[in-house]
Amino acid sequence: MADVFTDLQAQTEALAELAERHGRGSDLTGHFARLTSTARLVRLSVENPDVFGVTPQISYDSLDEAILMWLIEQRKANALLAAAPPEPQLPWSDGPLRPSVLAAAVLTEIFAAGQDIADTFGVRPRRDDTIGHVAYYGVRTRDRAYLRQQEQPPAAPFRFELVAPSGTRWDFGPEDATDRITGPAEDFCLLVTGRRFAEDLALDFAGRRTARWLELLER
Repeated sequence: MADVFTDLQAQTEALAELAERHGRGSDLTGHFARLTSTARLVRLSVENPDVFGVTPQISYDSLDEAILMWLIEQRKANALLAAAPPEPQLPWSDGPLRPSVLAAAVLTEIFAAGQDIADTFGVRPRRDDTIGHVAYYGVRTRDRAYLRQQEQPPAAPFRFELVAPSGTRWDFGPEDATDRITGPAEDFCLLVTGRRFAEDLALDFAGRRTARWLELLER
């Protein structure tokens, strides 16, 4: 996988281009208001972690304003993450994260927003291997589905074998794991971001624990 900070910046610009190309005359401002809030939280996490918390609610009057203000905030957040020391963990809503992992979390939100915008206009977003960071974050946060339902996550890790848009295979988890998820990485990203149901995707699930995880994930 390429550098996560480089990919975060590339996908920032790609999302703005997608919205500018297809969004005229439509109300997409809510997507960018949420992303702006996230970008401001990233800046707060890096610049002033002692007062990390909820940012004020944001709204925009026009798509042009929404895209411009988000880009300003997101580019600043991207630069701060890329320049942050790699090891100290930064505060985040799900617990402290290294800057590279936080960048993957933000990429995941950008992926989801891009899919929402593309679905609004019936277009297919261009996907490349930058989604590997989204897949990684989806694997890393596997236990979130259990914790939301106050269930104990399984101790044993799953095996994920995901095929990138380029055809490269990304493997996560031990080779001998009995619970396995295989298929296109894009489909996996759509699943873990809640943009598609498993029945509409070309993913295969093996093992009783993956069945339960999927059930919790789609609630």
